[in-house]
Formats: sequence, structure tokens, C-alpha cells
Amino acid sequence: MKRILTIPISVMSLLLIFSCGNKEVEIAKTKVIPFTVKDTSVLATFTFPATMQGVQDVAIFPQVTGRIMKVLVKEGQRVEKNQVLFEIDDVPFTSAYDVALANLEMSKAKLETAKLTFESKSHLFERKVISEYQLKLAKNDLLTAQAAVSQAQANLTNAANDLSFTKVRTLVGGYVGNLPYKVGSLVSPQISEPLTMVSDNSEIYADFSLPENAYLSIVSEQTEINNIPLSLIMNNGVKYKYQGHLHSKSGMISQSTGALPIRSIFPNPETKLLSGGSCQVEFSYQEDKAILIPRSAIKEIQDKLFVFRVEDGKTIQIEISASRYDATNWLLLPNKDGNYPLKSGDIISATTNRMKNDMEVEFK
Repeated sequence: MKRILTIPISVMSLLLIFSCGNKEVEIAKTKVIPFTVKDTSVLATFTFPATMQGVQDVAIFPQVTGRIMKVLVKEGQRVEKNQVLFEIDDVPFTSAYDVALANLEMSKAKLETAKLTFESKSHLFERKVISEYQLKLAKNDLLTAQAAVSQAQANLTNAANDLSFTKVRTLVGGYVGNLPYKVGSLVSPQISEPLTMVSDNSEIYADFSLPENAYLSIVSEQTEINNIPLSLIMNNGVKYKYQGHLHSKSGMISQSTGALPIRSIFPNPETKLLSGGSCQVEFSYQEDKAILIPRSAIKEIQDKLFVFRVEDGKTIQIEISASRYDATNWLLLPNKDGNYPLKSGDIISATTNRMKNDMEVEFK
């Protein structure tokens, strides 16, 4: 009978290993599609959300306490400087003015009497009919009467001002906002909500924040950011027909947002833009040494962006800052230190699927 020799699998494995001799087992490298970074000329466009505000938004508060007798304007009405908007009950203020005026006339009469008395006492003192003490008393009465006239005049001025404040005027021209108070409402200077707002909308401020890296990218190409024309996209998506320009910018980056507060200004001759509205501010500039990166080459991890640069057959994961340029490309921006993490001639992987740092790769 023939015997069948049985060899365990583990032993066979060892035999196979030894049969390979000293030959090394090669590990397959990941194949990647290379993309060579290069400088290019692009029209860089940035769009940022903004809020609109009139050149002057003035809150109208009463300066005296009383009931509103007349509301002389309507919401949205155009008003001119010094126009009367409200009338407050003036009866108590008219009475106070009349009393102040009467007190002034009385004080003036007493002053005239004190003058005559002092002049008479002076003649008598010269003739040595009265003592110096009596002359000084007369002079003190004269000074007291003069002070009383000054005080009465001040009281009359205050009463006149209070009476004039019963007609509530606007110090600027513009458009009337909401009218929360009606005829009969009791108002005072301490009310929490103003009688109305008057907005000068002949021009409109659009306030937005420019991220630090975008600002660094712009000023590196534009020494005068004020020269960049601005466009405004209204809330309905329609581009406003008038261009604007930079009005002012903050002198420091906000520590809480990492962005630079910017104020732009747009003409508003047709009053189409309203104070308090929202919009988007868009501006473009020509950049001659821009770097465009395919969207497929960018890996997003949480709120950070990365690319994989290939050096000596291995990948290096690099964090970048970029903004969307078109449907397939993103525009490289400087990092917070103002430097660009990539330069012309660098090779990156055009895809990021299953890519990680320090991988051995070869090009397809």
C-alpha cells in the first residue's frame, strides 16, 4: 500500500519564503495624477455680505414731556431739514413762557428802582447827609436787582426753548421711518423708542468685513485699494446699476472675526436702496501672478483646506487658504502670515481620494 505524505500549510509557507532567496518584495506605490502649479493672469472677484445704512440715520426724540397733538408726516415721506414732524401740546409751555416774561418785566422794573435809589443815595452821601453804610446797602440792592434780571432772562430763554420744542423738527433731510406714536400719546425725553427715524438715503453705506488673507492678497497687487470700483448685488440677486467705492476702513483687524471692517459708499439718486437692508458687495481686480488650483486637488477637513505636494516620490500635506474662482478652480490666497504655501513649479496631486501625508506615490 502506498503512503501519501501530508505537509502542513505552515511548513509550505516557510518553504515558499525560503524559495524566494534574497529577493525583496516590492510594495505597490499609489498612482496619482500630477498638477503643476504655475502663475497665471486672472480677474480676481470677491463677494462679501454687507448691511446698508443711510449716510445719516437720525433718531428723533422729544425734548419736552407732553401729549402729541399732531403727526404731520407719513411713513416713507421725504422731509427737508428743519421741517416740523410732530406737535406736542403747548398750553403748559405757553403759560410758563408768559409767567417767565412777566417775571422779567417785574425784575427790570425793580432794577430801575434800585438804580434811582442808588443814584439818590450817592448824592446824599456826597453831601454827607447819609453814612457810607447806607450807600453800600443801596449798591447791594442794585446788584441784587441786576442779578434778578439776569435770572429772569435765563428763565425766559428756557421757557422759550421749551415752547419751541413742542414743535418737533428734523435737523436733517431724508425719509421718515416708522411712526410708533399716534395722536394723544404721552411722550417725554426718556422714551425708549424714538418718535421716528429720518434717514438721509441720498447715498448708502454698505458695511462688510474683508478677511485678513483676502486683504493681504488685494493690497499686494493694489497699493491703493480705494481705486478698486465696487459693485453692489441687491437682496433679490440683481446687480445695482451704480458703482461705488471704498469710503473708509478700520485701522486694525478684528480679534474676534479675523477680518478687517470695511465701509463702502454707493450713490442712491433713485432711493432704491433702503437703510437697514442687506446686500452683497463685489469687487474685482486684475492679478498677474495668481495661482489657480483645481477643486479636485483640495481636501477639506472641518473648516480647513489642504493639498498634497509631491516631493521625492512622497506626499506632503499642506494647509492652504483659497476662495472659489469658478466651477472647477479655486484661487490661492496668502496665509495669515502673508505668505503663499505654494509657488510656481510645485507639483501637487490632482486628486485627494485616499490621500494622506507621507505616502509613497508615482505619477500616472
